[in-house]
Amino acid sequence: MGIVDLGLADLVREVCHDGGTGPLLLGGAMAGFRSFDAAVGEGVAFPYVIMSLVDPAQWEAGTGTLDGDGRLVRTPVASSAGGAAVDFAVGEKSVALTIHAAWLEAVNLHGHGIAEIAGLGDALAGRQAASGELDAIAAVSGTAFGRALLGQADGAAVRGHVGALGMSGVQRMRGAELHINALTSEDYPWEPGIGKVSVLTQAMSVFMDGGQASFRVLAFGGLANNRLYRANGTFGARTDVGPNDVIGDYNAWGLLGGTFTELSRIRTTLTAAAPGPTNLASRMSFHVGRNGSAAMQEALRLEHQALTAFGSVAPSNDNGFALGSAAARWSVVYAASGAINTSDARVKGDVAAVGDDLLDAWGAVAWRQFRFADAVAEKGAGARWHIGLVAQQVRDAIDALLGDGAAVRLGLLCHDVWDEGDRWGLRYDECLALEAAWQRRRIERIEARLALLEVQDVAG
Repeated sequence: MGIVDLGLADLVREVCHDGGTGPLLLGGAMAGFRSFDAAVGEGVAFPYVIMSLVDPAQWEAGTGTLDGDGRLVRTPVASSAGGAAVDFAVGEKSVALTIHAAWLEAVNLHGHGIAEIAGLGDALAGRQAASGELDAIAAVSGTAFGRALLGQADGAAVRGHVGALGMSGVQRMRGAELHINALTSEDYPWEPGIGKVSVLTQAMSVFMDGGQASFRVLAFGGLANNRLYRANGTFGARTDVGPNDVIGDYNAWGLLGGTFTELSRIRTTLTAAAPGPTNLASRMSFHVGRNGSAAMQEALRLEHQALTAFGSVAPSNDNGFALGSAAARWSVVYAASGAINTSDARVKGDVAAVGDDLLDAWGAVAWRQFRFADAVAEKGAGARWHIGLVAQQVRDAIDALLGDGAAVRLGLLCHDVWDEGDRWGLRYDECLALEAAWQRRRIERIEARLALLEVQDVAG
């Protein structure tokens, strides 16, 4: 069995429903595999293995080719028929291009070791081993400039050689500044017309400042910009950054319908009235595209102690996240109207009247006036008085009548615990609802008592 002239390919497997001992008609590649025709083609010999799926006892391995009708012409070397061509039953079979025992045995017995080839060992003696890096270098088209660069003795010689190129049309170093030139507007690299001859104009200056870098867009496409973009560093004696200057735009662009279009922008703006080292007021704005508009729209703005959203703010999923936490509370909430709480009957269960035992317990809750301790510590006698409830007193009043732990099972009382401490709180909307229910029951009892007294007065 020959091995050097066999075609091998990965992931080749087809289904076959044909039968008999002769050529088999293949039925197409199985999922995730390629067909023999696509991988090896007509007339190329390859190792194959056939397995019957309707009669697992039938199998065959050998060397095959494809004829002009796409059929597998078989030359078996091992099979369930004692090495002869199997008379396969009609039904589903798997035909794979793969090595088998006979193929491996032929490889083992091939006898092409270096020592067995006359003169080969002597011919290779002293030769350098193959190197992918040397092959890659050899594949590069050489130039006189490049070959001369490889021959330079040291760094100074390399710098002198590179300087001899005269790169003023692309970039040039001048002291601590790097100037980058660009083509005029008709030759933007993202537009058609690349390769036109046009005048190079200085578009950007990069300033090195104590190991830090900043750059200034001077002009681009005929548009005067003169804005300063800076990395982490400082400048000395520069007065060209003024109030409301945009000092950094970071943009994402893409081709839309053949037009190079800005898709998003993060902008940093200096807002100080008199900018300086001790007056660094600035803001960062996030801009995105809005449907129906060709311009960026400001969506979010960050300033000192302020976050402004230009649109609605919503959590990523319904009823999944809190606004703030027990350990990180909002000090004040300003709203044009009150919060809307879910009250749909379809999401409530076990609906019933408020029990008299709970109303009796609520009757022991006392409304109080108080001042917040941190306000007193900060403002002293100027701290304001508030009217409300004390959570622990509410807890104790309810537990005294309904049993220990009863209060925390009600939605009106909250006890939050975190690593650094804990805090008791109340849901005032539920407390006021319970207060209203208690007062309603009290009024109903008073009215019932009055009605009874009126009946007795008439009867007397």
